[in-house]
Amino acid sequence: MLFIIFISACTEKRPNVITCDLKRSDYLETIDASGTVQAVNNSTLVTPRVYVSNLTVIHLAGEGADVKRGDTVCIISAPDLYNNLESYSSELEKMEAELRSLEADNAMHLSLLEAQVETNNAQMEITMLDSIQIRFAPPVKQQLLALEMEKVSIEKMKLQKKLASQKKIDNSELIQIGSRIAMQKNRIQMVQQQISSLTMVSPVNGMVMHVVSPTMMFMSPNGMGTLGGKIEEGSKVWSNMSVLQIPDLSAMQVSVEVPETDYKRIEEQQEVIIQVYAATNLETTGRVNRKSLAGKNAEEKSSIKTYEVIISVDSCHLMMKPGLSARCRIIIDHVKDTVVVPAAAVFAKDSTKIVYVEAGQKFIPVTVETGLSNSSKTIISKGLGGNETIALIEPPHKLIRSEVNSINYGAISSGFEKNDSIIKKPDNE
Repeated sequence: MLFIIFISACTEKRPNVITCDLKRSDYLETIDASGTVQAVNNSTLVTPRVYVSNLTVIHLAGEGADVKRGDTVCIISAPDLYNNLESYSSELEKMEAELRSLEADNAMHLSLLEAQVETNNAQMEITMLDSIQIRFAPPVKQQLLALEMEKVSIEKMKLQKKLASQKKIDNSELIQIGSRIAMQKNRIQMVQQQISSLTMVSPVNGMVMHVVSPTMMFMSPNGMGTLGGKIEEGSKVWSNMSVLQIPDLSAMQVSVEVPETDYKRIEEQQEVIIQVYAATNLETTGRVNRKSLAGKNAEEKSSIKTYEVIISVDSCHLMMKPGLSARCRIIIDHVKDTVVVPAAAVFAKDSTKIVYVEAGQKFIPVTVETGLSNSSKTIISKGLGGNETIALIEPPHKLIRSEVNSINYGAISSGFEKNDSIIKKPDNE
């Protein structure tokens, strides 16, 4: 009994070496990035192109509201347009009254001229009758009669020319005022169309999203004011300004920002796992669609650049709404059913790579060949079988049992002590 206790006390204990049990698994290298869900196609509604100021939003569909095609989503008030319509309509009434008055005056003038022409014709006929009776009159009387007939003929020609000229003048005046009336009607029609366009309807089925427009200053009778910002009911807007968006929910994408180091490793068509936490932990898949070529600073006065990456979504869920935050796991490399070891377990020895495999109370250095690797994991393409226990730190020299003749460790079974022929023992052992 005392001898056993003495031997136990003198036996040196094995130093503690951190180990890891291997088993075949998938090698997965990913890049995590956060982004925002977007619709691939958006219908943007803008204010009508009107040439008046003082436009105000008096009705706006609520943000996130589901709308059908043709539903009224926005109404804009433009008092100046209604004032212009009233003014143009009043001017049109005056023009039409002026046209009627001119037509009456022209008709009266033409009637008078036509009466004068008829009177002249009657006088011409009377003079011709008198010429038959005075055929036998003295020469002087005949000369007077000839002069009278010539006078009547000249008067007839004058009246006919005056009548023709008056008709041309009347037609010209009628054409001018008719043109003014047509222009005024076109102006009224344009204002009516602009007033009609102040009521905006949804062009598609979708969900309403409000927009934020650039803020600008303007001068009002009460002083300086501002336009733009978050568009809501009561907001002041201007012509051709975006007021809301209606995204098409049938096709979605995710926009993420990645740092420059990760951007270089991302390629198009790489698989992506997408998680939308706000939508009851919704998870779906997608692919890298495109990368932005232009970078931007991550923060103001920062030299770190980030790049936008657009990820298309394979299948859209009803809960996936634009504006929700999403976490994307971009799969850079994926190898199935392989031997993966921690990167810290691979050691470089004389231009070769070795892994220390536990064999009983000691460790055997096994030469291996590696495949894909990153900062934390490495694929062992040759040398290990996948069911070993390996050291995560280099064992002390006294715990390194022997050298292995073959590079391929797959020939070594888990029972090292049973096959000592493949182990070259040191001379002192």
